[in-house]
Amino acid sequence: MGLLLRYGLNLFNMRTIIIEDEDLTAEDLCLTLKRLEPNMQLCARLTSVREAITYFKNDQPVDLIFSDIQLGDGESFDIFKTIPPKAPIVFCTAYNQYMMEAFQHFGLDYILKPFSDESIHKTLEKYRLLRQAFNKTTLDMVHSVNEGKIADRTKKSLVVIHGDKIIPVQITDIALCYIEFDNVFVKTHGGKEYLINKSLEEMEHLLGDGFFRVNRQHILNRDAIAFANLGLSRKLAINLHVDHPIKISVSKEKYHTFIQWLEG
Repeated sequence: MGLLLRYGLNLFNMRTIIIEDEDLTAEDLCLTLKRLEPNMQLCARLTSVREAITYFKNDQPVDLIFSDIQLGDGESFDIFKTIPPKAPIVFCTAYNQYMMEAFQHFGLDYILKPFSDESIHKTLEKYRLLRQAFNKTTLDMVHSVNEGKIADRTKKSLVVIHGDKIIPVQITDIALCYIEFDNVFVKTHGGKEYLINKSLEEMEHLLGDGFFRVNRQHILNRDAIAFANLGLSRKLAINLHVDHPIKISVSKEKYHTFIQWLEG
């Protein structure tokens, strides 16, 4: 019985792709995955950016991707800039400087070589927890439809990855979303901050009517706003209940819409 089965993890028929140009590393990873979960389907081993783009253009079904970063003809990030990934990606590399960029490209985890059974196990456990969370959301929606209830399309929580932890953050706990150095973060009412793998545009559609995009860099929760000051330039300067070092203002163009939204 595989290690994952002893841990209570069942990834029966999970379709997995390996992107790795080093033969010994690819073979080692393949044997490790089969040893941990014998029923996993290893659908393909791809060795270059070009080969991977061609493979994914054919819309091949996949549940999880293990990918090296530095390939012979470029970086694996080039693959997913060309073909948006349809499955979480586990980046396996000997270098730690790509971590931030990896999580911007749908990265589920970042494993430093040489990997071990334990590191691969932790990654698969993380995948299992995420899949359970999404399956529960889907089942809840089905039950609501079957019971004749009106489905609430607004998500109740946002799943974030923080180190080795997968954390569900309640939407109502989010005070604001913001962009800093091309990365998108959420900050809770308690002041905790998490890097997320979504654009600010995606968050704007996800969060619902209790949030307002006041400018290009910030989306605010109504409950996080303490008060606003009207400056000489007719821009509203926003003061929040939560500490935030960046000054936030509402442009003149959004002034009236913001006031209407603030009134509820």
